[in-house]
Amino acid sequence: MDIGKLDKRISIKTIGTTVDQWNTEVTDSTSVTNVWAQVTYKSGTEKQSADQRVSVDRVEFLIRYKSGINERDNVIEYNSQDHDIHSIEIIGRNEAMRLITTCRDNG
Repeated sequence: MDIGKLDKRISIKTIGTTVDQWNTEVTDSTSVTNVWAQVTYKSGTEKQSADQRVSVDRVEFLIRYKSGINERDNVIEYNSQDHDIHSIEIIGRNEAMRLITTCRDNG
């Protein structure tokens, strides 16, 4: 892994669910850590969903290995947008992680 290519700062956030004062579940995210990453844009599509045009970008983040990151409980914030993690590939002997994500323009 070429450490010099890890030149973008990203935030790894944990997703949690709480109950508000009206007893309604609210999804919230809290920043866990900031790390350096290599960002690669893989593909982008635009489609209709519920009578709205939605663009979906597939983005890969390469970071140094960090335990505790999973697809279910974490999202990545980059350029003020949240990216949903779909798969995690461990590279080498816990040397690095490739996080395959998608980002939607309508939240």
